[in-house]
Amino acid sequence: MNVTPTSRTALSGAPFAEVVRTTIMPRMGWKLSGSETLKVPLAKLSVRMATSMQLDDVATRWADLHEDFERAAQGLPPRAVVRREHLPAAAAATLGAIRDTLARLWQEVRWERRHFETLWRLAIDAVPLPGNSHMPLARREAPCGCCGQHGHGGAVAGAHAAAAPTPRQHHFWDCAVAKAVVAQINAHNPGPAPISQAQLWLVQAPPGFQQCVWDVVVMAALAATEHGWVRLRGTTRAAAALGIQTAAAAAPEAAVAGAVEAEPDLDKIPPTQLTPPQPCVNPVELACARAVANFWSRLMQFAQLGVPQKGWDGVDATHPILAVVNGDMLCALPQAMELEA
Repeated sequence: MNVTPTSRTALSGAPFAEVVRTTIMPRMGWKLSGSETLKVPLAKLSVRMATSMQLDDVATRWADLHEDFERAAQGLPPRAVVRREHLPAAAAATLGAIRDTLARLWQEVRWERRHFETLWRLAIDAVPLPGNSHMPLARREAPCGCCGQHGHGGAVAGAHAAAAPTPRQHHFWDCAVAKAVVAQINAHNPGPAPISQAQLWLVQAPPGFQQCVWDVVVMAALAATEHGWVRLRGTTRAAAALGIQTAAAAAPEAAVAGAVEAEPDLDKIPPTQLTPPQPCVNPVELACARAVANFWSRLMQFAQLGVPQKGWDGVDATHPILAVVNGDMLCALPQAMELEA
């Protein structure tokens, strides 16, 4: 566009500035997500509004992931199958509470934040589990060492995948490692029935447990479960590495080259996950024992911190798992386990 000297004067003068202020600026702004009528004018934009709009899509995505988590914990159908408004009223009313639960745990539980991580990531399906299609690296992992399900080369594939449990469901409830940790809780459970998946995943205290104690038990249990199956994965990787080395000593060079090419690069596996297989010990039972030991280790570490100043008034000497005796916090003893040879 050609601008004449006269127009330059007009653009830089007060009349044009007045037009911008009174006519153009009031019409500039941002539409709020999900609404065609609500707008934020440019002149009224604040840092708080801008941050909220920037994170709005993230918050919406997290809310959907939290709902998926709550549905899975309660055995409800996924959002893709049944919309929320089509659920029974009682079931729909239970959805949406996990966000407040996570916020409460963050504010009230005084514990090292590493104990919170598994629950936080589990609630948005961000744990790198074998078979997770939305996580490319985890998608190529070897199948679960306890049953061969999920992961690259696992038994769950093709037409059977629709009926199989999700990786999150399997590793944190159905797997032998998860069951071993849950069995430790049930061994000290004073209630008439075993704990449910919803009580564990959604941090809902079962009968006989104070909520403050159950908060700690849940985070310790989920973190210990992750620790157990990570160790199991390391054992199975180490066994695979040992198998490759044995084949290299016995097979022809060409066959060995093909076998090595088909396997992942063992040099890229973290050393902490390459645990040599223990002789005469079932690797699954060993992983279960490691998970159980990690569970009680976390609880004992919490007990050593002393009784929190707030929220623990209802915990007495008879409380299961964590009890308060003469002003000191005591941790229960683990239930005995036997390893299969």
